[in-house]
Formats: sequence, structure tokens, C-alpha cells
Amino acid sequence: MNKIKNIITILLFVTGITFLNGCVKGDFDTPPVPSFLFYETFKDTLGSFTQYSVTGSQMWVPALHDETTYAYMTGYFDGTYNANEDWLISKPINFDNYTEEALSFESAMDYGTAGDGSLKVYTSTDYIGTGDPNLATWIEIIPVTLSTGDFIWVSSGSIDLSAITGTNVYVAFKYLCTTSGVPSWELTKTKLTGILK
Repeated sequence: MNKIKNIITILLFVTGITFLNGCVKGDFDTPPVPSFLFYETFKDTLGSFTQYSVTGSQMWVPALHDETTYAYMTGYFDGTYNANEDWLISKPINFDNYTEEALSFESAMDYGTAGDGSLKVYTSTDYIGTGDPNLATWIEIIPVTLSTGDFIWVSSGSIDLSAITGTNVYVAFKYLCTTSGVPSWELTKTKLTGILK
């Protein structure tokens, strides 16, 4: 009986060695964990984002409702519909240092129509970080999933930005309205991730 146990032990040992020899190094590597390049819920401030008003006196501001913090923008003020063009622009990110970059955020909208173009998302590699963003080249990110109304929060899902390269890449949200309609937009959990090279 002991002889049989010894034979089984030897076979298991040899089998284990064979298995380990057959494995390559990558079989046991831990998958890389994405880094947060920015993450903003806009509590008290706009954080790593800045706002720029091209038209109108209204602007992106941090806000709070029902314990949810967010960036808020509307052209409505004191009973008046005001034409506005306002940008919410991220800090610059060196995309050349990362792979698999992905953007996500949550949006809520009301007093507008789904797909009316009052909120769009862009990236730029030649914005200088200050001044009128219209002096730079911006590429619209499409398609993007946005809220359709009633201030219902909707997740954009993960938006693949891995094709973008550059050492100073900006992500921006552009709000646009006229005197005939002033949608209200809220943004939170605005996140950009990437895997360090």
C-alpha cells in the first residue's frame, strides 16, 4: 500500500513539474490596472476642469442637489432665455504616456430636446490651455450617450479614446443655446482612465 502511495506521489510531482515547465511567464502576469487621469464629481469646485464663456454671462458652476454634486450649465437667468456658448475644459493629459484611454461620465438634462446639440463632447491636441477654445482645433466625439430629459441621470458608458495621441490632449464639454431655448445640463462622475506604458 505504501509503495502505491509513493508511486502516486512521484507521478503527481512529475506532472506538476511538467505543467510548470509548459507555462509561459505571461500565464501568471497580473493584468494592468488603469490609472485615473482625471475623475471629477465637481464637489464645491470644477476641480481639474476650467470653464470659458464665449457668449453669454452664464457659466459652468459646481452644484449640489439630493446629495449629488455636479457641474451645471443653463442659459436661463432671472426669467430670461440668454444665448450662450460655454466650454468646460479638462486639464491637459499626455496621451503618449498611456494606452487604452477611455472616457466616461454621467449627464442629466431638462428643458431641452434629446439630440438638440446643446451639449457636445470634444478633444483637442492644439488648445493652449487658456483663452477662446474656438481658436483651437476640436474633434467631436461621436456617438455619445446623453440624458434625454427630466433630469434623469444617464451614463455615457466607456468611450474609447485610444486612437488619440499627443502630449497635451484636452477633453471638453461644449454647451450651446439660443434665446429660443435654454436646456439645463448637469455632469458628474467625469472620468478618464488609461494604462501607463
